[in-house]
Amino acid sequence: MRFLTRILLVVLVSASVTAIAGDSPLDRRPQPWQRRDQPILSARTTKQAWCRIVTYSPHVIYHDGLFRMWYLGTSEASRSNDIVMGYAESEDGIQWNEHPGNPILTGKDISWGRLIQTPFVVHDAATGLFRMWFVSGDGVTRDESGKKIIGNDQKLAYATSKDGIRWTVHDKPLFPVGRSPSVVRVAPDRYRMWMGSRPDPNVVNGELYRNIYEFTSQDGLAWQRSRKPVVTPSGPANSTVYPFVIRHNDQWYMWYGCHIDGGLFEIFCATSRDGTNWDIDHEHPAFPAAAGKARFDSKYTSTPCIVRVGDRLLLYYSARDWQTEYIDGKGRKRRDGAGVYAHIGVAELSLELNTGRK
Repeated sequence: MRFLTRILLVVLVSASVTAIAGDSPLDRRPQPWQRRDQPILSARTTKQAWCRIVTYSPHVIYHDGLFRMWYLGTSEASRSNDIVMGYAESEDGIQWNEHPGNPILTGKDISWGRLIQTPFVVHDAATGLFRMWFVSGDGVTRDESGKKIIGNDQKLAYATSKDGIRWTVHDKPLFPVGRSPSVVRVAPDRYRMWMGSRPDPNVVNGELYRNIYEFTSQDGLAWQRSRKPVVTPSGPANSTVYPFVIRHNDQWYMWYGCHIDGGLFEIFCATSRDGTNWDIDHEHPAFPAAAGKARFDSKYTSTPCIVRVGDRLLLYYSARDWQTEYIDGKGRKRRDGAGVYAHIGVAELSLELNTGRK
């Protein structure tokens, strides 16, 4: 049966499920996502060389009868600054056709940056353009030993495209430090964005991965940041990064990732009535790493992207398994103790599980 016509009838009933105020399945912890057993894209199975080591950070929209995905990859090493962007299309959100001209955007297309991170794309019906906010810069630089990070240049970037494949990048960054923008246009002249950022752009430390701020703009280009972060680590969560925000039933939901003790990284979900003051639960992940080390998403579930199609939500996410060894771009056997972002997965949730409002 086609993916677009399926209706989920699964109701998750478990003593371990925690509920918060609300009548939506989105208010359950964990949320009743139904995940697939295999990734939809993977560095281990792709025939395209540009993403044969890392395949991750999907951003998906449903537009003009097609699912469209922009995603990232590397072919040099698991942690390198040769991160570039590819494109794929799908009729059902499951079976994807990778664009034969990938990668479609590289550091050569950016006058002031060398890498591409965390794309967020919308289609602007008024102009007929695809608009993309993403992150670029020089990336991570290390000292001579290769161990100490002495620089982490990640700035908010912007680009436009008529077809989603050929992009024109804005000639300067929009904000001096950022990670993973999530943009919502709430009025013709009002935008809201949630993005990771360092309190002090000039201080190189881990705060970029610990502070999610709210930003506002009149045109999507000039942004003002909130004075204080709106989400920070607490309890078992050692980081808060990769926000993705939607509004449903007059409530805001923010999915984001957190490092957890034991080498895990899982997706959590905060709720808010106004998008500024967030109710945070770091004791109960919304979309945890899968049980059993044999699965592709048993170590990391990360970089969430939510797509609504009718009464269903689709969650696209990056995943790491427990495999730590890989072959780098020079054919050498390498090891990454945290694992490699090698997979992109999808899960689905029916809003018809909601017995109240729609």
